[in-house]
Amino acid sequence: MQVTGKAFADIRKQFQEAGFTFSPAGQGPERLEVKKQNCLCYLERRQDGTWVPSGPPYFMVRGITCELEDRGFQKFWYHEGRRFPIHKNELEALHRFDEEVRYILGLKNLYNESLGSTCARTVYDRLTGRPD
Repeated sequence: MQVTGKAFADIRKQFQEAGFTFSPAGQGPERLEVKKQNCLCYLERRQDGTWVPSGPPYFMVRGITCELEDRGFQKFWYHEGRRFPIHKNELEALHRFDEEVRYILGLKNLYNESLGSTCARTVYDRLTGRPD
């Protein structure tokens, strides 16, 4: 089930009722920012009227917007070359946030996404120097 043709006001109302804060991101109502409990996500409206995340969800660490990075042995918050160790409760909050956003938007939940949060960056040492 995918929600189509939702107006800006309808999307805003759904997210506000679910406890999200909401603001336009950029010029016009075609790109939105939704936040809840230190997590945030950017949404964009496609030409067919559907709203979709424009990238992975982010987490705020010490006021810095960070993306989830998997280094093979541990997950980190990553921002412009800086890494912060991740805590279990933060990862759970990001996963819950992503599930809620996807549910409100009516997006399918894929198997690998339902197992846990997918990472914006994957950096494994064993892949260094390996051909694509």
